[in-house]
Amino acid sequence: MAQQSILLDRSDKWDAICFPVESVQLQTLLPPDVQLLPADRQLAIMGEMTPGTKSIFALQSTDYSLVPNDLIRRLAERVFPQHKLDVRYTDRGEFSMNLILPQGITISTQKGLKDELYRTMIINNSYTGKTPFTLQGTSLKEYTQNTTELKMRVSYYRKVCQNGLMGWADDYLTLDEYLSWLANGKPKKYKDARRVTAPALVEVNHQVGDLESELLVQKKYLHRGLNIEAFEQDLQKVFEAFNGQASSLTPDVYRQLAQVPAPPDRKKLIGEVGLPKMLARTALERLEKEERALETPANLWLVYNAVNYALFNSRSSLTINDRYRTDETAFHHLAALSA
Repeated sequence: MAQQSILLDRSDKWDAICFPVESVQLQTLLPPDVQLLPADRQLAIMGEMTPGTKSIFALQSTDYSLVPNDLIRRLAERVFPQHKLDVRYTDRGEFSMNLILPQGITISTQKGLKDELYRTMIINNSYTGKTPFTLQGTSLKEYTQNTTELKMRVSYYRKVCQNGLMGWADDYLTLDEYLSWLANGKPKKYKDARRVTAPALVEVNHQVGDLESELLVQKKYLHRGLNIEAFEQDLQKVFEAFNGQASSLTPDVYRQLAQVPAPPDRKKLIGEVGLPKMLARTALERLEKEERALETPANLWLVYNAVNYALFNSRSSLTINDRYRTDETAFHHLAALSA
């Protein structure tokens, strides 16, 4: 069965996604003379996205753990009091939140043009159970003789496109290590060796002298059997670590992309990153628009931003999670071309 094509809704207000939602025993919603026989789906995830109208987002088993967006809002307002919100969401209960902080960086092109980016925490959540709660990022713990430091992957928000850009290169300790992984064909085994899931959370992957680094590729929580109170405490620690993060590897890749002109056949290049045809057309149109507005020939940095723009501003049957996977593929492909 073909999936429905969806245009993501967008808001800068928490109230748009912080509507009442709860887990309800499905039997209580049925007429008294109707008996619920299946034993595997007894919880209804019910919310009131539109005032006065309740919707059932999914039917779940009894061990399903609902993570309400109100919890994320409460922590964001506590840890990031100056943050701004840019959220993309669907009426099916999928959410991608950009928590934008005031701290910024600048990416300069060969022509001297400057792009403003702002540090961003990107969070995915859903009420469908199909997508895990995900902090799209990396945690990196560095232990020296006297100190322990938790480092996070740092995402960025581009003011021109108003899009969140993942810190896809931050899984690597150095730019040379990242470029080496690209040059070797992005071996899956390399990344699998660094991917761990809760509750293990960390895995040693690099040691030089007294410095030992532990890498967590992705902070991911399945909506199953969560202790919500413990989850909230853990999430606050992650937010606080991100708040104190001073540096990130990914902007070095952005700057490298900005120095490399795009090849003449832009249509072929955008097709190579794996976009569906309709999204590829939107990306090409966006790239041409930025070339005219900035009065500069396209470079790989602008190509990447055009792809990102198309993914998150166009109608598509891709889920939010799938859009991020395609974005990561595009980033690595273009980074390899810039090396």
